[in-house]
Amino acid sequence: MQKINVDLEMKKIEQDECRGIQMSVLDEISRVCKENNLKYSLAYGTMLGAVRHKGYIPWDDDIDIWLFREDYDKLLKLLKDPKVPKKEWLGLIDDTSKDFHCPFVKVHDNRTTVKMERHVGEMGLWVDIFPMDGVPESKILAKAYVYFMGFLRIFSLAMSTDFKSKGYDRWTLFYKRFFYAFTLLVGKKRFCRFVDWMACRFPAAQSKFVANPFFDTKTDRILEREKISEMVPYPFENREYLGVKNYDYYLSQFYRDYMQLPPEEKRYNHGLDVWWKQETK
Repeated sequence: MQKINVDLEMKKIEQDECRGIQMSVLDEISRVCKENNLKYSLAYGTMLGAVRHKGYIPWDDDIDIWLFREDYDKLLKLLKDPKVPKKEWLGLIDDTSKDFHCPFVKVHDNRTTVKMERHVGEMGLWVDIFPMDGVPESKILAKAYVYFMGFLRIFSLAMSTDFKSKGYDRWTLFYKRFFYAFTLLVGKKRFCRFVDWMACRFPAAQSKFVANPFFDTKTDRILEREKISEMVPYPFENREYLGVKNYDYYLSQFYRDYMQLPPEEKRYNHGLDVWWKQETK
């Protein structure tokens, strides 16, 4: 049989459609969690959007969720298990994937592709899933721990840097090249395993305090597990998703006066450019 060459043509996806795709990804994650009695919560700006806007923050362009480490690990196994029913377009990227070196996962629609100016690697439009891990009860040890994890984060992000990007100044490129060179000497995936190992040093199920130490590198973002353990549904656009019942406690830790809109110059997003992949013979 003669092999047919397939070229990929890409059609740009606008914001409203991007959001629909992201919510379809989250629908699948939410379904798998519900069917397997796993608790998740909307996270960061996504949780803030649910409370303040009943959906996306108007200028936001991503979705984040978190699970306690014990449920996070179970969810990853389910998402990777070919026997678990899932949409055929659902894909997963973790630190075993090429060009991704962070201790969390991205679940994406593999029919799409995203252009990220300052990062190498390809992926579809995604939902970020973060583990919530334990931290030391001692404030001094907790502070040292999250600062050390923040230091490791610099190495992890350097490994995915697109050094041809024009979005970096010379100093940033210099230090990123330095950290990148170090990870080459150690081995990228070996370094990834070390970061993941460090993140799990304090089992969340046995800890009074929890955080996502890879991102929550400030001690005021360390949370009492008991205060964020109960989840309830929140309206989100034309859907409902789970979030922390004690939203005031959660959001106050991250955003202080969270119902107040930030000034326009501080309304950030990822600036994503997204396309559909279309096969044409």
